[in-house]
Amino acid sequence: MKIPSANSQSDNSLLEPLPGQLLLVVAPRAGGPIMMNLVAHLAGRGPLRLLDGGNFFDLRAVARALRRQAPDLSAALERIQLARAFTCHQMVTLLKEAPAQPVPTLGLDLLSTFYDESVPASESLRLLETCLGHLRRLNQLAPVAVSARPAPTESRPELLHSLQAAAGQIWRLEPYLPPPPPRLF
Repeated sequence: MKIPSANSQSDNSLLEPLPGQLLLVVAPRAGGPIMMNLVAHLAGRGPLRLLDGGNFFDLRAVARALRRQAPDLSAALERIQLARAFTCHQMVTLLKEAPAQPVPTLGLDLLSTFYDESVPASESLRLLETCLGHLRRLNQLAPVAVSARPAPTESRPELLHSLQAAAGQIWRLEPYLPPPPPRLF
């Protein structure tokens, strides 16, 4: 799948999460380039709430993408409200305290903190369900998109399954694997 770029008008039609329909991007590295382009696209248009679950936000990538589309880079960057969660409990708190406003919300690498093995799997799933309720609340007034990477091990596949069940639209990106070299003999 082609990764949309923030400077292409035809590609920007792909970068439109819809209110009421949670957009989920499942990819290695939680969809790094596509999510940074989505941040730039939305910040170039107005305020943006950004919740970072995996210490994932790349300011340089966003600034490069914004420079191509926004006449005032500083103003666009100032429209980004960034909050980071380092535990799944902090992610619940960030979402709980987020006011329902007509402001798009992006959750970067949302499941990262939920894969923490020091938190029991049942507790992680319960906390994720709480987060999904808050994402639905925020999604009533504005677009919400989240990115996730598959579990580092197959120890907690229920987390991704639960997130996928809540999503109205899912983009699944696979890593590029070059074709094998031709056999000579």
